[in-house]
Amino acid sequence: MLPNLSGEHSSQEARLRSQFIWYRAIALLILISAIAGWWMLYSANQTSWLALTRPLIAAAFLGYAVVENVGFQLAAGTVPPAEQAIVTEEKKKRRWHFTLPPRVKGWCHHIYQHLVTAACAALALILIDQNFSASGALTPIAQGQVPAASLLLAVCFALLVCERMLSFRRIRAWVSQTACVGLLRALLSICLLTTVALAVINTTLWVSQWILYAVCALLWVIAVEFLLRALATIWIAPRPKGPARFLTQSLIAEQFRWPLHPLLSLRKKIADHFGVDIGQIQAFRLMGKIIVPVACGLAFIGWLMSGLNQVSVNQRGVYERFGNPTDVLLPGVHIGLPWPFGRVLPVDYGTVHELALSDEQPTQPVSAAVAKANIEGPAPMDSWRLWDSSHSTDQAQVIASAVGDKQSFQIVNMDIRLIWRVGMHDRDAMNSLYQTDDLPTTIQRVARQVMTQYFSHQQLDELLNEQRATMSMQLNQQIQQRLDRMNTGVELLYTRIESIHPPAGAANAYHGVQAAQIAANAQIAREKGYAASRANDALRKATTATDNAQAMAGELQDKATASLTLYSADYEAWKLNPEAYLNERRYQSYSKALSKAPLLILDSQVAGHNPSMLDLRQYSQPTR
Repeated sequence: MLPNLSGEHSSQEARLRSQFIWYRAIALLILISAIAGWWMLYSANQTSWLALTRPLIAAAFLGYAVVENVGFQLAAGTVPPAEQAIVTEEKKKRRWHFTLPPRVKGWCHHIYQHLVTAACAALALILIDQNFSASGALTPIAQGQVPAASLLLAVCFALLVCERMLSFRRIRAWVSQTACVGLLRALLSICLLTTVALAVINTTLWVSQWILYAVCALLWVIAVEFLLRALATIWIAPRPKGPARFLTQSLIAEQFRWPLHPLLSLRKKIADHFGVDIGQIQAFRLMGKIIVPVACGLAFIGWLMSGLNQVSVNQRGVYERFGNPTDVLLPGVHIGLPWPFGRVLPVDYGTVHELALSDEQPTQPVSAAVAKANIEGPAPMDSWRLWDSSHSTDQAQVIASAVGDKQSFQIVNMDIRLIWRVGMHDRDAMNSLYQTDDLPTTIQRVARQVMTQYFSHQQLDELLNEQRATMSMQLNQQIQQRLDRMNTGVELLYTRIESIHPPAGAANAYHGVQAAQIAANAQIAREKGYAASRANDALRKATTATDNAQAMAGELQDKATASLTLYSADYEAWKLNPEAYLNERRYQSYSKALSKAPLLILDSQVAGHNPSMLDLRQYSQPTR
């Protein structure tokens, strides 16, 4: 509680209370200006400036919370009698006036104080988290560096003046003056570090990055302290009399002093809360005397224990003595020189790795439980190999092509995986550790070079029709030879070709081209078949006509031969007896002619003396 002050102390408190209105207005103006500047940089997408201004805006939020808490403490102080009489006289002159009960008014001020403190701390944490998330967004700044550094130095000078004034001018009515001095020193350190980061951002970018990390870490700790204090005391009833709680105290900010006394604040808090001065206890005095030798002894023993190294089962260890690799250690416990004179660098021992040649990493596989639960369901998404869908593991490759008589190129997507491990020999372990800095990146780049040379003379149809086992063996052999020439110590076990297909965007067009080519080939095949059938039909007809003609000719020739034979026989018979021959031929002709005609035999001796008569008269048929 603040004591009842009079005279000099009361006038000092009154002046401080009257000046605080201007301090609060200035702090609010600085905060609004910082937010407006940050919004302009955010709209212009100035990533480097955003990374530099986020800690400053977070510090402005925390500073505004400190100013508000100081205002609540000063407002709860004792009002001088003269001022109280003036206020009472003014209230009497008013016709209507409304005054909240003291308890309700105290709760309103209490909740408002906690909400403002928590909101400022939360906003500061959000800005700091954005700075940590955008760790790689810091780039050199082209212009505006000198004016910004000058402005930051001016702010640092103003904070330094305020810190010196509060440090050398003790205000008895202000119980939180020491905490405010520590917070001012913390804010001054933050501004100075940000100025240094801005000054070296174009020369040593990594130094600027680490300085911003340190600034953000300091702000994060202070903001977390503010937020925890506000959330922990919001439901505690406010004090009926005396100053309000100072929520913006920081144990980290209180350590900004020289000489350093990290346990002094803890000692004072124990004395204030429990009334016990631990500096007067003999046991604590003895602990204070022997703590340094004991700590040094423990540190020395721990340093000696750093020479005891354990190599896990799936690793080997390359032992370095004074920076020179001397031996390859097998799994187990080994004793060597302590750090930094001796150290063991781990190397894989038979661990098999799978490396995709694409830049994008595939999504994380599902857990074993999920895979087991869905084993009867559809195939997982990462096993789909449809051409019209994109895969994160696909890599674009340029291959040869031919358009008519001209040479061209095509782009295809392929998913190729390398199964590799570090060689089992000791020399392979050392080569993998010292010959390259990043084994997966080296293997990936070497494999891409080999693939570019291998596929530069291949065409898409040949790749799709070629046996993948043969292609995999050839690629594996060429990549292994290249890695052996570089002495990387890598053993390439297998090169797995998952898929080779056109890009997803051109898959439908390629399907159309394939369909048109298949249709053209089918049409050509049909026309060739029709031509072959017509040729075979014509050949069959020609063969049939030839065979018929040959058969007819043979038949006619046989008939002619038979006729010639009969003629020769008849001629020989005629020469022997012409009259008998003619009679025989006449009888044969009669027999042949009468063989199919009805015969009427007339015998003159059947009727006796009356001979038979043949009536040759002709009669016409009667008409109706």
